[in-house]
Amino acid sequence: MKQNDKFADVCNYYLFDGKMVIKEDELEERDITELGIIEGRNSKFASIQKLRDILKRCVVKSSKGVTYMIIGIENQTDVNYAMVIRNMLYDALNYASQVEGYVKGHREKKDLEGAEFLSGLTKEDKLMPVVTITIYWNSGKWDGARSLHEMLDTDNSEILEYVSDYKLNLIVPNDIEDFGKFKTELGKVLNFINYSEDKEEIRRRYLNEEGNEENRFSRDAVILLNEYVKADIRITEEGEDKDMCKGIKDLMDEARGEGREEGEDRLATLIIRVKESGRDIELMDILKDNVLRAQLYLEYNIK
Repeated sequence: MKQNDKFADVCNYYLFDGKMVIKEDELEERDITELGIIEGRNSKFASIQKLRDILKRCVVKSSKGVTYMIIGIENQTDVNYAMVIRNMLYDALNYASQVEGYVKGHREKKDLEGAEFLSGLTKEDKLMPVVTITIYWNSGKWDGARSLHEMLDTDNSEILEYVSDYKLNLIVPNDIEDFGKFKTELGKVLNFINYSEDKEEIRRRYLNEEGNEENRFSRDAVILLNEYVKADIRITEEGEDKDMCKGIKDLMDEARGEGREEGEDRLATLIIRVKESGRDIELMDILKDNVLRAQLYLEYNIK
């Protein structure tokens, strides 16, 4: 997900409904370390350090002008029920870091006085917007909270009116209605993940159309699938695309082969155990009689 084309694709899908607003060549890598200093009791200071997955500075150009913003992407293969708090902390630390940057600059210039000197900022100092997008690399539903209010132990609207809410920016394959809004093959990857637990749908979509261009996945895409959904699809040589139809067939053939080998090993173990025990059971009876064979597996505790 660090590649600029995929990063921009995620941002454009989520923030601009698929319109190509953020350009990949206008992305700038940022330090993933979010660091903040907090003043506690007795004027003692404590530091907080968190590591993001990916963080980049983006340029958004529109009729309203040019906006610079910071966008982070977090990857989740499982539901994190504290994700709202985690992302909120990431963003807060980034804002605090931006403020500290201004404070340091003014301190070096010694250009503040009065209220501005006390706060370390001028009225004209502005912060870059910070947005964190979480991608849920899973075929299931996200059953965790999607906002701070959902995590609070109250539904009293009179109280919640005064509690600032923080929304989780979340991409869940199961929620996506139009994968075509992605401009890179990330859409195909998320679509595959969406159906990865539905064997019939995978068979219908990918096993009957070998050679279809829509079923071709790049090496990077296959690596993504193997990493996040444990697809275990054989990776091709550098630069070659993978026909997902053939890839899944190869995977199924390997699974059948492994199953046959395991079955043969199990049967061989049973025959040896029967012979060693001196029991008067014919080999052909063991091979032909499924019921007898199942009883013997249980009797000899062969799994």
